[in-house]
Amino acid sequence: MQTQAGNTTVLESASLPGGAPTATDPTCLDQTTKLLQEQDLATPAELHQLREHGLAPLQGPRPWDPLEFLAALRVGDPDARPLEVEQLGRALSQTMGQQLALVPFASRMPTPSAFYDLHENLLVECRRVMTPILYAEESESIGVASINPVALGIAAEIIMQTLGEKTGTTPVVSRILLHHDGWMSLCQQQFGI
Repeated sequence: MQTQAGNTTVLESASLPGGAPTATDPTCLDQTTKLLQEQDLATPAELHQLREHGLAPLQGPRPWDPLEFLAALRVGDPDARPLEVEQLGRALSQTMGQQLALVPFASRMPTPSAFYDLHENLLVECRRVMTPILYAEESESIGVASINPVALGIAAEIIMQTLGEKTGTTPVVSRILLHHDGWMSLCQQQFGI
């Protein structure tokens, strides 16, 4: 367990006993589910299924974000799910007091390889919550991107704490909401998932 800026965030490996990976990151799942419940953005049945599916063993080539699971529960047509994911992301960002704009061109940004080379642990943590880094100006100004504002918050806190401890300066971390397709492209490009 790690305390960050007054919030307690459980940083646990996204795996089940025996080492099998879970379908989504447990910390992100827990915080997303809690916010969805508090803001009445999902039914109790949806939240139950979301927890059940999210903590199940990974079945497929990559983990899922909790908002992707919820969209899949609500929308049968796979081609229509990205719109539901985007609407959920916007709704959550508004309830968190953040008006995050969807940035359509973000997936064309180059991977900040030099930053990841200097901070390999942040690559691991960002991969865990599927939140790519869009840019890193030294270690002072960093942009993170996701479909899920909760994942953005987790990644931002980890980055601020890690770099604050390492450099003595807490960076400014910008949070950018992505369209589902752009996010998928960046996750593939940066994390291979």
